[in-house]
Amino acid sequence: MPARQRCLRIAEPRVDGAPFRPFPRTKTFARRELDPPRNLIAPAHSFRLPSLAGVKSKYQVCYGAQNALPLAQALIAKGKLASHHFESCQGVAEVVQKALSEAITTASPAGDDRFDVEIRISDKLDGSESSRDCLFFSWGNSSDPQYIPLRPIFENLTGNPYRESLMASVYCWLYQAGWQVFCAWGYREAECIYGWRKEAYLEARESGEDVDLEGEVECSDPQKVAAYIRNSTELALRGKAVDVALSSIADKSIREAFEKAHQIFLLSRKIKLPDTPVECRSILDDAAYYMEGEPIPGLCISHWRDDPIVAWLDEFYQEQFNSGVTCRAPILRCFRPEDTKTFLQIVSALPWMIKTAFALSDWVRWAEAMENEYNNRDRRQA
Repeated sequence: MPARQRCLRIAEPRVDGAPFRPFPRTKTFARRELDPPRNLIAPAHSFRLPSLAGVKSKYQVCYGAQNALPLAQALIAKGKLASHHFESCQGVAEVVQKALSEAITTASPAGDDRFDVEIRISDKLDGSESSRDCLFFSWGNSSDPQYIPLRPIFENLTGNPYRESLMASVYCWLYQAGWQVFCAWGYREAECIYGWRKEAYLEARESGEDVDLEGEVECSDPQKVAAYIRNSTELALRGKAVDVALSSIADKSIREAFEKAHQIFLLSRKIKLPDTPVECRSILDDAAYYMEGEPIPGLCISHWRDDPIVAWLDEFYQEQFNSGVTCRAPILRCFRPEDTKTFLQIVSALPWMIKTAFALSDWVRWAEAMENEYNNRDRRQA
């Protein structure tokens, strides 16, 4: 199967985790010998998280001095660009790049970035022509989706009177924080793809095609997802109830992980990215015209690897891969070079975005360790 071309390009991010846009059924693609059967959705129990080769985090600028000059002046006025940034630089664009790179590095906490965040400010999107009239800011994950399984934590809370509410809360905290910086994948996204796939199969059956709706779609009905995830909005803790429930967790490491998840949620709410100005929206639409692929999900959260959330991520990923379309990154803003207000709002939001991404990376690592311990425990008991 040919390698997939991947470029992080974005349209406006969906608000509060709005469902992914399914691929139109009208698109057809030449099938290959190694392609999966046309109407097959992988059963949930056989799922394996898909993998695409990631790239290291990077910062890139490709605009000229004319566009970079207003940005440099704005950074100087805010005290974010000093004389040492001019050392060894060949032009204004390099100076701006160096100043922002330093600010990003300073905001980055200790630890590894599991999402391979890529930040870019340029005068064009990949595949489009450079523009003297505007600049593009993009942020996205360039690695495979990171996965948080909640079952090991759920099992460790056996006997806790707040177990359902605690699990619903940690799901909401991580899911909503994930949507602030990436595209998160959870119950809502699985439900969206399931509904679209079910409708497509019913139409195929009505037209006389031999399709197995029950075996290929109903086996991954999102209603089979753990109740604390399905009903997370109603069960999630609020206000003073959060502290009461957290204090009931006996295991210190579990309690600290819940506290950190809540802190990540609160941290992510400090992200205040500006909207693309009205006069630049048509420019953004034109530049993103050929960006048909949905963003690569940055974070998947489910009860376990055999549930419908993960199964429908597999379905979505297969559609993305086989379609050959170019993926978009989750966040994109377009602004005029002289619009330093929008630029500085982006610069101010970057530290909170970076801290949120790194905090989520820490939680992913901790959840991975919990999963490994849970699997090893099952093998020891077998």
